[in-house]
Amino acid sequence: MYMWQQTKALRARGESIKKIARLLKLSKNTVRKYLRADVPPKIKKRKYDKPLDGYEANIVEMCEKRYIGTRIYEELKKLGYKGSLSVVHRYVARIKEEDEIKSRVTTRVETAPGKQMQYDWKEWRLPVSGREVKIYLHEVVLSYSRLKHYSYSLSINCQDVIRAIEAAIVAFGGTARELIFDNPKQMVIIQQRDRIVRYTDEFLKFCGLYGIEPEACAVYRARTKGKAERPSPGTCRPESGISG
Repeated sequence: MYMWQQTKALRARGESIKKIARLLKLSKNTVRKYLRADVPPKIKKRKYDKPLDGYEANIVEMCEKRYIGTRIYEELKKLGYKGSLSVVHRYVARIKEEDEIKSRVTTRVETAPGKQMQYDWKEWRLPVSGREVKIYLHEVVLSYSRLKHYSYSLSINCQDVIRAIEAAIVAFGGTARELIFDNPKQMVIIQQRDRIVRYTDEFLKFCGLYGIEPEACAVYRARTKGKAERPSPGTCRPESGISG
């Protein structure tokens, strides 16, 4: 799936079959096969389980209370944790490292025309016919021009996100090479410490069809996005769906 998406993205940039094969370490015939295919190859889905799945929020809370690793480990065992102490120590060290990174000043980076667009969404609760209704506002912004597109949905699954991004592409009249976003479960299965990201099959297929390179922000590092950040009611014009 990932190789299929990468092949499409590189080809959209004008790269030759020979260069794509060399970059992705594929045969030229495989590259041609991926380029001809409108849908990705069928794969058997893998499930990625982590020992600390379900305990992350507890660890963050205990770190805020300045618990040391062994104390956190003992508290987690009371909650049913079956993993090792070393796993806990590594996760705690990672949290401290990310906190240190977040405390540093972020340098604003500008991008060239057509290089990058960013996506984010925000949940709203609005009164409709005497009852409160939850809606989701999707924002897509072109990083160079800051041209923005807004759309809405009543749910927030992967299809909703894809439809919002596709609507922006249609409104913009084209797409940028890269798409920057946070780490929502609608698009990202898991992001490992070495920055290897496992995207959902549905989202990778969408990116491959449009030749887009997906780029999830580093965990706890949303400022690496920056130009699209939790849209608020005052920033959009619902009558047109586009704001510049």
